[in-house]
Amino acid sequence: MQGIVTNNQTLDICPRPASSSLMSASEELDTNFNFAQSQSELFDVYPQPPSQLKFNSIITSEWGDVYYPSPKPTGEIKERGRIHKDGIWHRSVQVWVVQKDECNNDVRVLLQRRSKYKDTHPNLLDVSCAGHVNSGDDILQSTMRELEEELGGNGCIREYYSIEDIQQSKAFIGTSSIKGSTAKFGTFHCQEYQDVFILWWKQDVPLETRLFAPLVHEEVAGFEILSGKKMIRRLRDSDEELVPRSTEYVNALEAAFG
Repeated sequence: MQGIVTNNQTLDICPRPASSSLMSASEELDTNFNFAQSQSELFDVYPQPPSQLKFNSIITSEWGDVYYPSPKPTGEIKERGRIHKDGIWHRSVQVWVVQKDECNNDVRVLLQRRSKYKDTHPNLLDVSCAGHVNSGDDILQSTMRELEEELGGNGCIREYYSIEDIQQSKAFIGTSSIKGSTAKFGTFHCQEYQDVFILWWKQDVPLETRLFAPLVHEEVAGFEILSGKKMIRRLRDSDEELVPRSTEYVNALEAAFG
């Protein structure tokens, strides 16, 4: 059972385990888990927010120069596995791919379903595209890389979007502190600064799942389209099929959708 999303406390969740009927030989499974993520990836360490009240929040100028307009790393570097075990603050990027739905005064939102091999939130519906920022990497370059890896295996991202488009789509930076567990990796405590982007769909055709393809299928199990209003409502209701978001995050996302 997943926990209730609160405004300023760590969120406790426990994702559904993958069906045992889908399991194959352990060696093949280990390979798939490694394709989905490497526990030895190196991430920059960031200072924790100025108070626990800001552990699930949106960064503003009131936070001071260490955090605004962009959090500054401490200079330490840790492996992904240790980061998630010890609840060390790190950096990620999240891109919501959306299309205006003028007829219904709404937006249509692309969601990805995380694969059963992920070390956090396996099998759940999530933001269109997300990924960690590796140590020393540029935020915008990391965002473009994740878009191509998770959505653009068929060239749909590189053909229509540039780094400048990514830069202009920046919406806000949020903080997220979530605890949970998976059958493979055990307990995790994921504490992130999340750079959030709203990428408006450029093509003249409707936003459809068939237009996207991951380069690494062990990361992304599939895609779904939801109306923005329905998705926001489900997030507010702590729908167990979606990766949980804080109230502040959902409010900022709703405002960004317009």
